[in-house]
Amino acid sequence: MSDFWVMAKKELWNLFRDKKLIFGLVVVPLILLPVMGKAVSIGMEQAQAETHVAIVNFDDGKYGEILIKALQVAPNVTVTVIDAPSLEDAIQRAIQEKQNVLVVIPPDFTARLQANETATVEIYGIFMTISTGIRESVSEGRINAVINILSEEIARIKVKNLGASNPGAILRPITTVSKSVINNNIVDVPPTVVSSVIAAQAFTIPLIVFMMVMITSQMAAGAIASEKENKTLETLLTLPVARTKIVAAKIFGTAMMGLVAAIAYMIGMKYYMGSFGLGAGGVSLEDLGLVVTPTGAALFALVVFLTIIIALSLAMIVATFAEDVQTATTLVSAVVLPLAFPAFLLMYTDINDLPAVVKYILLAIPFTHPVVDYRYVLLSSYTPIAVSIVYLTILAGGILYATAWLFSTEKILTAQVSWGRKKKKE
Repeated sequence: MSDFWVMAKKELWNLFRDKKLIFGLVVVPLILLPVMGKAVSIGMEQAQAETHVAIVNFDDGKYGEILIKALQVAPNVTVTVIDAPSLEDAIQRAIQEKQNVLVVIPPDFTARLQANETATVEIYGIFMTISTGIRESVSEGRINAVINILSEEIARIKVKNLGASNPGAILRPITTVSKSVINNNIVDVPPTVVSSVIAAQAFTIPLIVFMMVMITSQMAAGAIASEKENKTLETLLTLPVARTKIVAAKIFGTAMMGLVAAIAYMIGMKYYMGSFGLGAGGVSLEDLGLVVTPTGAALFALVVFLTIIIALSLAMIVATFAEDVQTATTLVSAVVLPLAFPAFLLMYTDINDLPAVVKYILLAIPFTHPVVDYRYVLLSSYTPIAVSIVYLTILAGGILYATAWLFSTEKILTAQVSWGRKKKKE
């Protein structure tokens, strides 16, 4: 077994036997994120389970009673009719009976409808506690849906009484059917639903890339700075092993840990984001014809791996100028954070819609490529991914060479950034 694989195996063993590290980077996202998602899902299910509605009817006409009957037969709606002399008393009664919503039918409700005028129904959401408000918003949506149906039916009857043979065509002369074209395929899904599904991916991938870049960079920088601070780096460099192999082994071990953590976070975030029901009607990427094939998954994993290697190499270079672990983490954040942050711009826009100068500046930043390439993976467009891999490989090779050169000199032991603090005299 070569010296590289011996040292790489040692690095991997040291990392994967660290229970705290494994728990924080792998176990937490695989357990905590799905549990959080399940909690959100349960909360939404409870909010959508049943709507408790209190109704106060100040109208003496027939249409007030018709509205109450329409709400009483609506699914998942429990109606409580309350008697109250005023709106303030009605609100207090609704609060006492722990109702989600109060519907107020005004005194002129029937009169205005019979006079062919617009009648107004007031809906009050009752917040017992300051929480997410999901239950109140769902309740309001259900009541509005019932009132809209009733309103349309009343209008249909009135138009029919005027002698129209097809009231529906007069009330709604134009209807639309929304579909989407994705990757040259027609999908029977409205663009708004497609946007919500894609938005979940646009949020998840940049966040995971940012977290992995920052976490692995801090790990690598902290390890180098700790060995330098504890004077164990000198011992390591005196071993009869090429320093390039030492650098490569350290980076390889941490990069593998970062890749495992990235996969864990992707799985956890998938369950977490799925709990929000993004994509009405349970629409998934597969329903839109956007499937991650084994080839696409392997290419994307390679892109992430190369990106992590670049981040680690930069972190190791930066860490050589730190006199302690605290300085190393500060330096790494100052260097890597500005490079990783532009990837968040792509949460809100497509890179091809940007001006050419901005586009190529972003593509020059290695941390942009995982965000862009994941979209190509969904479209099964592998040529741009191959171009990214070539670019990232060349860039990683160059930065690795610079890191190895730095380790081959005495600067690895003597370089320091004191951040304005005067060095103590010997």
